[in-house]
Amino acid sequence: MNYKDIKTKEQLSEWMDKITYGYKGKTKYHTYEENDFNDVWYNEYLLSAPNDVIKSKIGNCWDQTELERYWFKSKNYEIKTLYEMVKLPYENPYPTHTFLVFKDNNKWYWFENADFQNRGIHEFNTIDDLINYQQEKYIESLKTFSIKDEELKNIILKEYEKPKSNISAKEFIEHVINSKDYKGE
Repeated sequence: MNYKDIKTKEQLSEWMDKITYGYKGKTKYHTYEENDFNDVWYNEYLLSAPNDVIKSKIGNCWDQTELERYWFKSKNYEIKTLYEMVKLPYENPYPTHTFLVFKDNNKWYWFENADFQNRGIHEFNTIDDLINYQQEKYIESLKTFSIKDEELKNIILKEYEKPKSNISAKEFIEHVINSKDYKGE
């Protein structure tokens, strides 16, 4: 199936399943299998525009969320894009994550592709139920990094608007950190 033929959220999920986890760098695309993938990303990363992801079929959660935003907005869904991280006063090895949620027929859905363990479309009666569930999954993933309980108290959740394309990792993080805290409904 070609991207332009996608009509439903289920078809989008199926199509996105073929995206390779990686990112657009300043000179080339980087994929998860590369030995220096994590070492160079902060200095190399550029946020892909949705069309870049469509063409390359490569993107990390930040890139994939922007592709999802593009598709869901084109279908007039009510959406929120969210960013979570462990914010500490020192450098840490813990991953950040972005994801999209949407409302359909008075229910909320977590649309996930980049997080392989939770890939799919997850239905909830309320957005608060969705966020609580998703945050539990984020904490589970952080525990694989041997995070300390004290550090878990420093998870932040931001609701952010569409960033510019082709910005650096630093610029993207500044964009989301300066967004409003997600407080629930």
